[in-house]
Amino acid sequence: MTDPAVVAAVAGGTGVIAGSLVSSVGVVLREQVVGRREREAQQALRHQQLADQRAAFQRDTILALQDGLGELWALSADAYNRAAATRAKTGEWPPPEQADLPTLNTVSSRITALRARVFDDDLRLLVRELLTSLWSAVEASDWSEQEERMVAARDPMNRMQERVHLLLNELF
Repeated sequence: MTDPAVVAAVAGGTGVIAGSLVSSVGVVLREQVVGRREREAQQALRHQQLADQRAAFQRDTILALQDGLGELWALSADAYNRAAATRAKTGEWPPPEQADLPTLNTVSSRITALRARVFDDDLRLLVRELLTSLWSAVEASDWSEQEERMVAARDPMNRMQERVHLLLNELF
């Protein structure tokens, strides 16, 4: 027959072993859950950081694009104003000034590069339309045509500004 003390000792030892196993399994499962949550939190943080970087890149690009278009507009208007002043003095429109073209080309190239970095297709189309309108005014063979062409460029300029406004509201 079995000694009750031995049975009690074996039962106690078995209980300790079973308790340790259950506790170990619980710790392993808990660590897996915590590890998964940490990985998910790190992934969410990384996604948020990427979204923040993307938004900052777009904000900076859109603002630089807006500044460049304003500069191109001002350069074109300045060239026209100088021609109009010459007309007021002489009664005739002068030929387009070739000296303005390098600066206009530099600004236009910068705008084209910035346009390529914009993710919004609507804004990209508006910028292309505006560039075409502004260059139509700049390249007018007769300054008397430029005023009409600049007036025609106001609509795409205004639509571009409205699109920029909407996009910046989304990005801030």
